[in-house]
Amino acid sequence: MRLLTHNLLQCNKKGVANGFPLIIKAAEMKYEESPYDKDFTAAMVPKLQYDALLQALQWVREYPPFARGEGLPAGGLPELPAALPMSFESDEGFLQKLHLVLFDLHLVEGVLTCPESGREFPVNGRIPNMLLNEDEV
Repeated sequence: MRLLTHNLLQCNKKGVANGFPLIIKAAEMKYEESPYDKDFTAAMVPKLQYDALLQALQWVREYPPFARGEGLPAGGLPELPAALPMSFESDEGFLQKLHLVLFDLHLVEGVLTCPESGREFPVNGRIPNMLLNEDEV
């Protein structure tokens, strides 16, 4: 599961008012470089909850191999600015970093946890299982 996908998911359990962003607890993560597409990356920015992406990147940094710099590109995980740049469309450096964060970091195995209810959603083989039990709907 890419961080772009994570940015679109939330807990829809009955009674949960704020189930976003889901807390990432990674058991296995991978960095896999993908072809950079400036226009596509820029087109994704308006669809993002940028603060949630920054939080997700912080959780990814806690994954022990990534924290040690293992399995990452030269230079490690990029630092994104605290606020979205005003002219992000023309900021090549920002868009390259954002591309890496959104498309090249994959949660392979782990758990996504609702910040309000604590409900856990497993991620297996890069696929998050967001199905709710009958009593949670």
